[in-house]
Amino acid sequence: MDEIAVERVLRIVELVPAARVAAYGTVGAVADCSPRYVGRVMREFGSNVTWWRVVNAAGILPPEIFARARIHWEDEGTPYSHDRVERVAFVDVDELDELWRTHGIEPKCG
Repeated sequence: MDEIAVERVLRIVELVPAARVAAYGTVGAVADCSPRYVGRVMREFGSNVTWWRVVNAAGILPPEIFARARIHWEDEGTPYSHDRVERVAFVDVDELDELWRTHGIEPKCG
């Protein structure tokens, strides 16, 4: 995996505000990578970032991490039902891109 792309994805995830979530595709659009790549980054490197703020387009996380995510959602006040995050909690691509452009620092090579 490209270290710069991984770092970009993780930094963008960290910009998702508390009580909000972003879809893998939204993170990917801002990071200039595919939703699958975002999922792979989150699976391999996401344990040290706010991983519970990244869900699929339907607002669902895999069953093996859903219960842990619910604890964070409850603490942050993220609106969710019994099996998914509600649409009102989603950050759209324009919002996330603006956060990235104003708060993100592009990693340097070398």
